[in-house]
Amino acid sequence: MLWKKEWRWLLVFGVMFLAGCSIDSHLQEAVKVEDPYESESEQDFSGLVISYWALPHGESTLVRLPQGKTMLIDTGTAEDWPVLSEYLAEQKLTRLNYLVLTNDQPEHVGGYSLLSKQILVENVIVPKLIKQTIERAVPLRSGAKQLAVEAKQVIALDEEVSMHVLLPDEPLFLSPQNNSLVFRLQHGHLRFLFTSGVNEKAEERLLERQADQLKAEVLKVGDEGSNQGTSQPFLTAVDPQIAIIQSGKPRDKMKDGQSEVLERLGESWAETYITSDAGTIMILSNGKDYRILKQKK
Repeated sequence: MLWKKEWRWLLVFGVMFLAGCSIDSHLQEAVKVEDPYESESEQDFSGLVISYWALPHGESTLVRLPQGKTMLIDTGTAEDWPVLSEYLAEQKLTRLNYLVLTNDQPEHVGGYSLLSKQILVENVIVPKLIKQTIERAVPLRSGAKQLAVEAKQVIALDEEVSMHVLLPDEPLFLSPQNNSLVFRLQHGHLRFLFTSGVNEKAEERLLERQADQLKAEVLKVGDEGSNQGTSQPFLTAVDPQIAIIQSGKPRDKMKDGQSEVLERLGESWAETYITSDAGTIMILSNGKDYRILKQKK
């Protein structure tokens, strides 16, 4: 009978050990940090995560919404695809809930055809006024639902995050870049402005028609920091705390005109990051506070 008692004890200890392991594992998976300053990385953070990726030629930004959905803004150029593909693999992404295509320019949509072959896209968001132009540049796959948006439209992306569309509107500009999709992401009290490739002409229209919608804590600088945009009146209206330039050119190799933009940003007291120098810039937001993380390879 002694061996039966020993067997029972072994069985009890085994169950307790397995239960303990299961509980520990469950707790490890469940622990999420709400304070961006207490988070060790974006992986354990429960809020909004925006990754402004560092690409050699074009622009692409990943947004991870608080409830776990993902949105990719633009796809860079076709030449950027190996780098973009690596970023997507690091995030273990095989599906995107939203893909935003801001215009028909190669720097913004050139990687779409390659991405669409490897990543399942549920919804494609495009500006309604230039939808046909984008479709001529990159034929959209039929499997994805298309959401054509227009100025002053607000789209609920998450319980806490909304997309406020500012441009394009009529009449369209002759310059294709100025007809790009410009929008603001609102997360609680924090605002993130995305300006695609627009320059000063589009900025003037925004100041005329949407001035009260421009203020944002974080500005994605238009047209890779070109001196054709980011005018002083526009910066005054936006009043950004953080400015991010997605460019493959390092700060010391920028053209004189781009140096003017950096000077204007400095005079506006915006803390400026260039992805070619700093690498991918990640912002962790809980709707009240945010934190900047740099990830240079």
